[in-house]
Amino acid sequence: MSTKKKLNLKSNKVALMFSNWLAQLVALIKPRNLFLVIGRGGGKTNDFLTERLMDMVYDMPGAPVALVSDTYMNLQKNILHVILDGLERKGWMEGVHYVIEKEPPEVTEEMLKACPEEFREHLWKPYNRILSYKHKIIFFTGFNITLVSLDRPSAAAGNSYVHIIGDEVKFFPEAKIAKLTKALRGYYVKYGNSVYYRGQTFTTDMPNINNVGEYDWILKQASRMKKESIMNILKVAFVMNEVTEELIVAKEGGDPVEIKNKQRLYDRWKQRYDAVRLKSTFFYIASSYINADILRPEYFEDEFEGNLEDVLTAILSTKPRLAAGNKFYAAVTSMNFYGDGTSSKYAAEFGIRDEEDCRILKYLRKDEPIEIGVDFGNMISISIGQEQGKDYRVLKTLYTLPPEWIREAADKFLRYFTYHDCKKVSMFYDRAGNQYEKVKQDLAGKLKQAIEKDRNGKRTGWTVTLESRNQGTIYTWDEYDFMMELFSGKNPNLPNVLIDMYHAKPLKCSLEITPTKIVEFKGKKRISKDKRSEKLPAHRLPYESTNFSDSFKYLMMRKKWVKHTKVKSSNVSLSAG
Repeated sequence: MSTKKKLNLKSNKVALMFSNWLAQLVALIKPRNLFLVIGRGGGKTNDFLTERLMDMVYDMPGAPVALVSDTYMNLQKNILHVILDGLERKGWMEGVHYVIEKEPPEVTEEMLKACPEEFREHLWKPYNRILSYKHKIIFFTGFNITLVSLDRPSAAAGNSYVHIIGDEVKFFPEAKIAKLTKALRGYYVKYGNSVYYRGQTFTTDMPNINNVGEYDWILKQASRMKKESIMNILKVAFVMNEVTEELIVAKEGGDPVEIKNKQRLYDRWKQRYDAVRLKSTFFYIASSYINADILRPEYFEDEFEGNLEDVLTAILSTKPRLAAGNKFYAAVTSMNFYGDGTSSKYAAEFGIRDEEDCRILKYLRKDEPIEIGVDFGNMISISIGQEQGKDYRVLKTLYTLPPEWIREAADKFLRYFTYHDCKKVSMFYDRAGNQYEKVKQDLAGKLKQAIEKDRNGKRTGWTVTLESRNQGTIYTWDEYDFMMELFSGKNPNLPNVLIDMYHAKPLKCSLEITPTKIVEFKGKKRISKDKRSEKLPAHRLPYESTNFSDSFKYLMMRKKWVKHTKVKSSNVSLSAG
């Protein structure tokens, strides 16, 4: 029977935290490069990125690191929010352990005395020169993060970083991430001995290359992992874990001789542990089941009951099978999206806690009217565009989720377009929006009123024209034919559709994931739109449902364009548009 003293887990000095098995494995390996493809709900951001970030804060005091996302809004609203939440759950508080977009606190003698010796040099002092605190997070060790997004590439221009962290990297074009990794340079004398120096940490769920704007370059990183090297790291890591526990127990016991012996043992194994991890790469694909203890069986039951196309990809992390022939918007190509729609002039002005407005839209013509396509439902989806010569640009999307409704949708529109000079809107919408029109309770009319008058009844200066009064049913097979012709680019009477891949991302996702189904109508088999995704939980609707594709349908299927297509023979009664 072993007489080795164990760590007292009931001590108030010990914090017990849950971690799934893969997170524990990564915490043992701590490789230089980490590439993870993990199913939805697997804790990519909250656990893996947060834990790794905390380790770097201690390992590289004063070091500059880049945190990258596809859009600044995604970084601001989703990724960073989850990371900060993870830090808080692990005991790190804003203002104590880090500051956001502001100058760090002045270091006092008392603070220096209380600080461990290895962190005193960079206590709240980054090693790199900070010219502006905008888009920066600075930690107490001087470790600092610059927020970088692919829709605002100027934020990373000319900078050097010792490590790059990215989430949802399936949305990162390979060429852009290759260009960004060139910024992994410099500071070798200071940080060259760190395992994390010039490393990469990238996570995502399984890419679906059938979707325009999703890239699977992360799967190529599997070839960089040397399995024998990882096994050697694990062997050393298990010993290192035991040695660390023994040192902590010795310090708790207070015997100076025992502490000295255990410290020497720890130092020897730490040196071996760091050496075996140098230049290491760990790649792993895991399903959402790694987090089954947290997600619970009901979560998986709900996912598989929906029988949606993306379940195998998003939950089980299997490679996608949906081919272009199964997609409702099969003619959509990369040529229909643009990624340079962010104004560099205003990008620098909007920080982490700022709310973006229409000034960020590079191609918005502020002196011309706006057109909006609206889908009313559990989620109100609004696609916003302008006809610009031969091109039709979808510039922005807005949405509301329960309990938000008409008033909140209008408020979001009014806030975002505060600086738009031409206060005229043409609204296209589903015929359901006309129900109860005679008693002035129709949804379209209510949204019109909410935009024209604020919540206090004061006129906003906006004028809304309802373009879909007396509209009949738009059958999905008519929509299919129209969209195939529209996106083919072969009909000179139809506009060239250009969609902002960042500012209208929900629409982009909706067009990419919408599958077809075959239905029978009046004795004939027809291609229809599979809309099962609209039954998803509300918080998942913006990026995983077909809702936004409907708002786009209403925006585009107007009489002046439909009459030039083969849909013109349909019995559908469309708006005069």
